[in-house]
Amino acid sequence: MARLFLLIALSVIVVIAMITVFGTMQAVVKLAQEKEDDHMPDTFKRIAYIVLVILMFGVTSGWLGAS
Repeated sequence: MARLFLLIALSVIVVIAMITVFGTMQAVVKLAQEKEDDHMPDTFKRIAYIVLVILMFGVTSGWLGAS
């Protein structure tokens, strides 16, 4: 009898997990489809990306934020 209860509990947990995963996937797809166009100029995007890479390298190497 205990095995039957454990089998039912396991199947309920698996079903709940699958419902959660599918719900998350639907939410992500919905957000990806509603993405707006970016109005930033390409030059500004490129400069911001380069500054981000420099900042990340500086923090990880200890040049920036070191105490």
